[in-house]
Amino acid sequence: MKMNEAKRLTIATAWICLFAVGTCVSAQASFVIQGGSTQNLPITGNDFNAELISLGFSQMNAGGQLRVSQDGFIDFYYVGAESGFNNTFTAQGNALSGNNKGFLTEHNEAFDFSGYAGFTIAVSANDILNFSFTSDNATALTPVENLGNTNLQGLGIYFDPSQSGSLQQVMLGYDDQTINDDDDFEDMLVRADFRPSTVVPLPAAIWLFGSGLLGLIGISKRMKAT
Repeated sequence: MKMNEAKRLTIATAWICLFAVGTCVSAQASFVIQGGSTQNLPITGNDFNAELISLGFSQMNAGGQLRVSQDGFIDFYYVGAESGFNNTFTAQGNALSGNNKGFLTEHNEAFDFSGYAGFTIAVSANDILNFSFTSDNATALTPVENLGNTNLQGLGIYFDPSQSGSLQQVMLGYDDQTINDDDDFEDMLVRADFRPSTVVPLPAAIWLFGSGLLGLIGISKRMKAT
């Protein structure tokens, strides 16, 4: 009899842990990279390899599109650049948050992870992000546009591979060359941080089921004590 009670206690505890783990996984929001090809850092000719690698951005996807897996907000920050051109980053979100668009420009600033300037947009689940890099030089690769899948060979998406599946921060790198293309993806760097808009709650039925299991555990303990 005591053995059966112990088994019931073990099973009940396992179910509660399973639901708890499932809840944590489902609440993970992420950037999702579609297509392109991935390579390890260092990137040939990139002046910011050391800084990127030290921050965990040890891989880069070239030519892929970036989307999000759930509703939330993205904070963009201009981090640095090494370019002979004057480049600009623009992004626009959905209509959930005011004007919901912004732009950043570069003038060959040194790498600063905290960012020189930034802005925020609101996004919805499965949005392909509406952002682009442009240059004022007629010979540059411009525009590089994520939403329209335009010239994405000029987009590098740096990321930490250990965060795969719950990727909440990436670094966007612009490669603005068409003549003597160096593929260094450092002509403008923009950090993108994803923030979920809500925390996914447990369904009411799960809470009830969990309460019932906790009740069983309490009963089992009382039976053991008698």
